[in-house]
Amino acid sequence: MRSTRGRANGTRSRWLLAGLATIGLVGATLSSATAAAPDDAGAKQHQKKSTTLPSGRTDFRTLGDFERDMSDLARRFPNTVKKFALPYETSQGRTVHGLEITKNVNAKDGKPVFVDVGAHHGNEWPSAELTMEYAYHLAENADRGPVKRELKRTRVVIVPIINTDGYVADQRRTATNVDMNRNYGFGWMPGQNGANGSAPWSEPETKNVRWLLSTRQATVFNTQHTCIQLVLYPPLQKAAGPIQDLGRVHSMAASMAGKLGPTYEAKASADDYETTGEAIDWSYYATRGLSTTTETCPSDDFEGRDFEAEVVDTYERNQNSLMVALDTAGDRKEHSAITGKAPAGAKLTLTKSFDMYTGSFEHADGSVHPDGFEQKLSSEAKVGKNGKFKIAVNPSYRPVPPYQEDGLHGNQKGFLTEPWVLTCESRTGRSTTRVNVDLGEKVRRVLSRCGDLRPRS
Repeated sequence: MRSTRGRANGTRSRWLLAGLATIGLVGATLSSATAAAPDDAGAKQHQKKSTTLPSGRTDFRTLGDFERDMSDLARRFPNTVKKFALPYETSQGRTVHGLEITKNVNAKDGKPVFVDVGAHHGNEWPSAELTMEYAYHLAENADRGPVKRELKRTRVVIVPIINTDGYVADQRRTATNVDMNRNYGFGWMPGQNGANGSAPWSEPETKNVRWLLSTRQATVFNTQHTCIQLVLYPPLQKAAGPIQDLGRVHSMAASMAGKLGPTYEAKASADDYETTGEAIDWSYYATRGLSTTTETCPSDDFEGRDFEAEVVDTYERNQNSLMVALDTAGDRKEHSAITGKAPAGAKLTLTKSFDMYTGSFEHADGSVHPDGFEQKLSSEAKVGKNGKFKIAVNPSYRPVPPYQEDGLHGNQKGFLTEPWVLTCESRTGRSTTRVNVDLGEKVRRVLSRCGDLRPRS
């Protein structure tokens, strides 16, 4: 949830008051006492009776349960599921894990990517459960129905728990008492008592999400939360104005909300209440991938924590909502493509780098101005044995961001021309070329300077 009241939920006015806490006007971290904290040891065995969930679970997982379930899926479906570690250990020394799910999962195939993460806020346990159950659904249905079609053309990346320290402690914030979903660098503001971090990107958990999206062509990104009934998208501040791809993202978000139920709504995050430094704002302006925050809740007046209501009864609708996001991620009209010929087996790397900016805030010397940071994007693919390649990419034309070197400039309409740098490395050569490609466009390059273009036998 975007507020700081932990798992006790109430009216919209109370949600708004809690939201003010997250941007520094009220300061406290609350955690739930309604269930045992999900630590690594002493895991309660879930009941044997089955549920309608793909995994058959009947109660909340511990962190250890999540780790075992991810490992089990990777073991059972080795050609479809791969477990991986994110690079930054948490403040308490934990390694965060996720899953990649697609047909021929170990291939560097250049597919578009859908990224779905849970538990930015550690006390929002259902967000982790819904994300994990979706991984089960994809893995177990990879050879039939709509899932087969989607996994043939799209790679899914799932991280059930981004904030593992907070999850174990059953608290919203990280172990360093930072709301990690206020710590993303774009538009970042300090907040009160360090609530948003000592600096942009100060938290390892936030750095992990940055790495996740900076090293993949994530055409759609979703972060799962509780407990209101909304699908949100950028911007976070009304003064920033509508994003350039408003029509695209609202269409997807509205379809997602429709699958969740008639009481759900899709809207700009700023129209719920204003914040700074959230994942979806940075993600969109850095990558141009469509970015959403999904908030699920049994009802407007729901309070407490209940596995049946928040997970079992919500799951199928949430699954259908995520299938909308996955379908959008793989839709050729919703991303770009670079195709061509290159030496068989060559490594292809797409990169770009640019500066992004925080909001304007008071520094130690009394000056008020934004801070800048360099943003790098880099993804890889491999040329097939036939010497041909096709890489799904986000458009090279990036939205002009509202946060700039000299402050906030809202209502931007245009796009920056920032070509992808395509580097080809083979056994016999190396070449680099720049590629501009727009939304829905496909461009072709013949990388003859990289080496022998004859197919391998």
